[in-house]
Amino acid sequence: MPSKTLGIISGMGTRAGLLFVNKLIDRIEAPKDQDFPEFILHNNSKVPDRTLSIVYGEESPEKQLLRSVAMLNESNVDFIVSTCVTSYYFIDQFQENLKSNILNPIDLVFSRILNEYPAYEKIGLLATTGTVNSKIFHKRFKNSSLQLITLNSHDQEEKFMKSVYMKGGFKSAHIIPEAYDAFEASMEALNNQGAELIIGGCTEAQIGYEKLKAPNTLYIDVIDVLIDEVIERLGLVKLNREENTIYNY
Repeated sequence: MPSKTLGIISGMGTRAGLLFVNKLIDRIEAPKDQDFPEFILHNNSKVPDRTLSIVYGEESPEKQLLRSVAMLNESNVDFIVSTCVTSYYFIDQFQENLKSNILNPIDLVFSRILNEYPAYEKIGLLATTGTVNSKIFHKRFKNSSLQLITLNSHDQEEKFMKSVYMKGGFKSAHIIPEAYDAFEASMEALNNQGAELIIGGCTEAQIGYEKLKAPNTLYIDVIDVLIDEVIERLGLVKLNREENTIYNY
C-alpha cells in the first residue's frame, strides 16, 4: 500500500488539474480503494494569471502559490506538483526550503529527451507566452546539444495562445471546436519550422493534443512525464501495458 502523500496545486486552470488526476489514476494498478494514492488537491483558482504577470507586469501569483505550498506542507505531503508549467518560473524563486519537495517537470522533460531520445536535436516548444518569455525551458536546455524552437510572435498569439485563452478555449468550462483548430495550427507551424519533436510545455496542451486529427511529428507532454515521476516517487504500481509519452505517426 502506498505510504507517501502527494500535494497538487491546481486551479491554473482547473480542467488541466483534474485531467492530471484522471491521467494518474488511469495509469496505475489499483484494484481496491486502498491501492489508490493519497493526495491533497488545492484548486487555487485565486492564483493570478502567470502570463499576465510575466509579460505585462500585472499582479504576481507568488503570494497565492506560497499559500498553496504552505497549506500542503501543513498537511505533511511528501511531494508537491503544480499543474501549471508557467508557475514554475515563480516557484524557482522560492527559498530552497520551500521548494525542496516540489517536483520540477522542466528538469524531468529535459532528462527524458536526453536519455531516451538522443537522436533528436530540434525541439519545438508549445507553451504560454509567459513560459516562453520567462526562458525557464531555454535556461534548462542551454549548454546542451538541443536546439529549442518556439513559434513566431504571430503564431504564438493567434494560434497557440488563442486555443488556450479564447472564449471557449482550453481554460474554459466548455471548449469550442475552434480552440482545437487553433491548437492544431500551432502544432503544424512548429512542424514547419523544423521541429523534430514537440514538447507540450503548457498543461492545456494535453487537452488539444487528445483531439488532434492527424499529428505528424513526435510529441512529449510535460504532464505525462510528471505523472511517470509521481508514480515512481509514490511507489505506485504502473499498469502492465505499453505506456508511452511519445507518439509517432
